[in-house]
Amino acid sequence: MTDVMNDSSRTKRGGLGVLFVAAFMTITTETLPMGLLPQMGQGLGASESQVGLLVAIYALVVMLVTLPVTAWTANWPRRRLFLVIMAAFAVSNLLMALAPTFPVAIIGRLIAALVHGVLWSMMAAYATQMVAPGRAGRAVATVYAGNSAALSLGVPLGTALGNALSWRAAFVVLAGVAVLVMAAAPALLPQVPGTRSADSSAAKAFRIPGVLAIAVTTTVVMLGHFTLYTYVAPFLQDAGISESAVSPVFFAFGVAGIAGVWCAGMLVDRRPRGALLSAVGIVVLALTGLGAVGWFTPATIALIVLWGLAYAALPTFLQSAALKAAPAAPAAASALFIIGFNLGIGGGSLVGGQVLDHIGVAAVPGAAAALTAVALLIALFARTSAFPRRPTSAVIARPGNEDEPTPAHQLAELSQHH
Repeated sequence: MTDVMNDSSRTKRGGLGVLFVAAFMTITTETLPMGLLPQMGQGLGASESQVGLLVAIYALVVMLVTLPVTAWTANWPRRRLFLVIMAAFAVSNLLMALAPTFPVAIIGRLIAALVHGVLWSMMAAYATQMVAPGRAGRAVATVYAGNSAALSLGVPLGTALGNALSWRAAFVVLAGVAVLVMAAAPALLPQVPGTRSADSSAAKAFRIPGVLAIAVTTTVVMLGHFTLYTYVAPFLQDAGISESAVSPVFFAFGVAGIAGVWCAGMLVDRRPRGALLSAVGIVVLALTGLGAVGWFTPATIALIVLWGLAYAALPTFLQSAALKAAPAAPAAASALFIIGFNLGIGGGSLVGGQVLDHIGVAAVPGAAAALTAVALLIALFARTSAFPRRPTSAVIARPGNEDEPTPAHQLAELSQHH
């Protein structure tokens, strides 16, 4: 009996591991062009601002199609839907690696963008089906740790690989990861039936006090962040950092991000409001500093590290706030969080590209800082339902077990180990 239980436990951990790797791969797929703008521009015969559109178009498509495609696939068995999505990512990344021209690259990006939001809308609920009710929060945290890890390390690793071999090789590796996930999924993921359409629950979630403020704050803070982050490679080169040194700077950003995720796990329940405001404020200061002293290389590197430390904590704070504000509709809250996140990514790519083309790369940090400051003001005023001063005892409802909620503070547990 003990052996059977151990096998079951290992299978569950393996299933959560599959979802973690899938999360890491999908977010890295979305954001990788940010670290390879110069190389991809040369390979596709496009400008850096045009390559930035590969991020913007991806994010905007995610924003537009997530709710309708999620509703259309709501009744699909979860494992089958997961496999279809992984196949789409494999095809998308392989097409990117082989793309001879910029239009073909756009087609490759669209394939993944069409299913990206569906995956993120289903993964949290899928993860909770693999574990006992008392561990549902930790299971959700496992999935979102993949998001934080991708934002902190995915782009640096992809950039290093792109510089060492070629940008096309980085997308081949991502396609290979998608194939490996597909191979492991049938043995490790349970076959869970689909659910009802998410349209009505998403609309209902928007009416819950605090959810709209959280969605707007998420959108604006990501808008500010990605205004610069999309074009950070050309910014660093303009600041006197060589192309070969860009990758180590990205790694420094990522290592600082790991510390930021750990800090978020320590603070998300104890001081959720203060920690969020502090993180956003630090991002504003770092971006402002990059605009002011970007010509001084040591200061630039120090500010990049500070930026990475504070930014990496934000997804944990914002996602936790969304789940606490809508404990009865966690899937809908996750969908709205993803939509706001991707609206910020796409909008930031567009804003940063316009500033880059019409004013110059040195002006991009100032624009990013101004936008992030707006997010800070929104969070400051949203002090009741969205970002309360005191920790709440909100719960995350486990799908199919609404009477057996899981404490939301367990979201932080896994973050403390990543």
